[in-house]
Amino acid sequence: MRKIIEIPVGDLMSAPPLTVKPETTIDELTRLFGEHEYNGLPVVNDLTILQGIVTQLDLFKLHLLPYPQFVPALENAWVPSVGAIMSPSVITLYPVEPAIRAMALMVDYRIRTIPVVNDAAGGKVVVGVVTRRDLMALLKA
Repeated sequence: MRKIIEIPVGDLMSAPPLTVKPETTIDELTRLFGEHEYNGLPVVNDLTILQGIVTQLDLFKLHLLPYPQFVPALENAWVPSVGAIMSPSVITLYPVEPAIRAMALMVDYRIRTIPVVNDAAGGKVVVGVVTRRDLMALLKA
């Protein structure tokens, strides 16, 4: 069995990744999360350049807006699209980075999904995602 440090993220990632755009509606996002067992989805533009990430937690926060006693820091307004709830700062990995780095980032930042990217002229192009489930498969092997 190969050691986790020897396995590149590119060997584990799901590709092509399921992505959304900033203009994707909240209803569509809800449908996608309901149909797929993903915790987070990369948000990309028309050229698949990474714009942010949106998670189930972001969607939960949105649905708590009418209940300010649970989330007092949020404004009481409904938003129509992913662009309003996504996180623009995203931790990413390159396909050649070791799986152990993905594991460390997930532990350090308490994240479940990391977009895997390649550099392009306009930014980082999303080529896949690595999840906790992908890393768990390594531990089971």
